Amino acid sequence: MTQVVSFFKRQSSGDSFEEVLAPHMNSLFKQAYQYTGNTQDAEDLLQDLLVELYQKQDKLHTAKSLRAWLMRCLYNRFVDGYRKKKSAPNFDSLHDEYLANKLPNDDSPETSYWHKQVLAGLSLLSREQRMVVCLHDIEGHTLAELSDIMKIPLGTLKSHLFRGRRILQDRFKLQPFDDCVRL
Repeated sequence: MTQVVSFFKRQSSGDSFEEVLAPHMNSLFKQAYQYTGNTQDAEDLLQDLLVELYQKQDKLHTAKSLRAWLMRCLYNRFVDGYRKKKSAPNFDSLHDEYLANKLPNDDSPETSYWHKQVLAGLSLLSREQRMVVCLHDIEGHTLAELSDIMKIPLGTLKSHLFRGRRILQDRFKLQPFDDCVRL
């Protein structure tokens, strides 16, 4: 309860979150732009930092050198984001490599046509759906294997597979075979 009271006292004393950070916003944005190299990513990085700082307002008001502390927080936020991106699998590059190895050997027009249709259908899927559909339905991996490969929970994989198949089914207007036709 004392934290709530101190928060409102601090807000009413003229040291609001916005007033404290306003003089530093331009330099924070410039630094974020230097880290990311483009405006959109810099804005995203700065927004993430502001959300984090809003939750830690007590540290904001007790920092000795506020500008230096803010720059350090921005740098740490950037490094954390970079590490997450670096450790996350790049599904797009995996998919491109996969398709390069799966080009048909038959150069007939019909094969080429269907290959283009399948690629167009796969391009409608999200990265995750595309990888799960390719690895499960084309390569034959089980969902348990995919869970180990992609480091994604089994339930999430099932959702990606279901949704990906549904999109492809709608794209190609496919209907499941009757049981007597299946082998």
